[in-house]
Amino acid sequence: MQTWLYILISISVAAFVGGLTNHFAIKMLFHPRKPMYIGSWRIPFTPGLIPKRKEEIAGSLGEIVSDYLVTTDGLKEMLQKPHFRDQIENKLIEGIQRLAQDDRTVKELALHYMSEEAWEAYKDRTVLWLQGAVDQGIAWAWNRYELADKPLQELIPGWSPELMTRWSDMAAEGIMNAVREEITSLQGQRMLRRVASGLVSQSGGFLGAMASMFMDEEKIVQKITPVLVEQLESEHVKVILSTKIERKLESLSTMSLDQALRSMAGEDGLNWLSRYAQNMLQWKAWAQQVEEIHIGSLVSRFEERLTSFVPRVVQVALGMLERNMANIVKSIQLPQLVREQVERFPIERLEQIILSVSGREFQAITWLGALLGGIIGLFQALFMLWLG
Repeated sequence: MQTWLYILISISVAAFVGGLTNHFAIKMLFHPRKPMYIGSWRIPFTPGLIPKRKEEIAGSLGEIVSDYLVTTDGLKEMLQKPHFRDQIENKLIEGIQRLAQDDRTVKELALHYMSEEAWEAYKDRTVLWLQGAVDQGIAWAWNRYELADKPLQELIPGWSPELMTRWSDMAAEGIMNAVREEITSLQGQRMLRRVASGLVSQSGGFLGAMASMFMDEEKIVQKITPVLVEQLESEHVKVILSTKIERKLESLSTMSLDQALRSMAGEDGLNWLSRYAQNMLQWKAWAQQVEEIHIGSLVSRFEERLTSFVPRVVQVALGMLERNMANIVKSIQLPQLVREQVERFPIERLEQIILSVSGREFQAITWLGALLGGIIGLFQALFMLWLG
């Protein structure tokens, strides 16, 4: 064989072997994806390197990300950058401006993100949560401050004998005025006529017959009304009524709150307070009113104030994040999170990503293997010729 042909064949064979070896070496990073067997004997180098070491790679990536890429110090440094804070403030201000121009109601806005059934269920859950929160708050205060056993005189601010006297006088005057107005009203006059008629009809014998002949209900009412009004305006009656009320208040002042509520409402004091609070608050009606509020009208009313609060809110929020960053990163468990994500990531997709980024480099490695193989083939041919 001629010398030049021998050298050309040696170079070609060595280049082909070098390029093919590098090509299969790259392919064996991802292929085969599953182990291959001949009977019960597993063929060596199956599966490929990355499928075989996927769990180890995932663990290493998690440690690299948490130790070098996404670190507590790096996140704190990012939060301290003015550019980052400005971006957050601008986003919040833009959001407030969009809401100020929004013509939708709260319900319409909610239905943009959820169904009608989900919104109604959310409202019901919110109402139940608010009712539960109120009940828990009342129960906490009831037990925390031992309200059940505290007398009323300790719970009412400024309780004193002078206060009882003032309240008694006010109550007596109010009662007398109310009774006087009721007696002089049309309804009160009719009531007095019925009373007079009953008195006449109940009077028996000769005197009863004489009274029914010479006096009727109208005359009796005309005689009684001025007398009753005069008595209701007298100081003597006011003093008697005020004294009675003051004595009742004095007896009530030593009663505990639970005893007072039981005597007035006929049920456990804590239960009465919870029921009274729920009746006063009317959460369902409040929820229906809230869902009809227009977003724009609500936000535009406070737009300037909300905008002025944005820098302070961002500063406080980022400060809290910065102070608790170590705990946040620890609670996220970043290495475990990255590991789980990598383990769930399909090998096919991973191969596509790596080839899309490093495809040219892999081709260069293949051609470099062919070049090195050709050079080795050339030296091998020359060496063999030298040896004869």
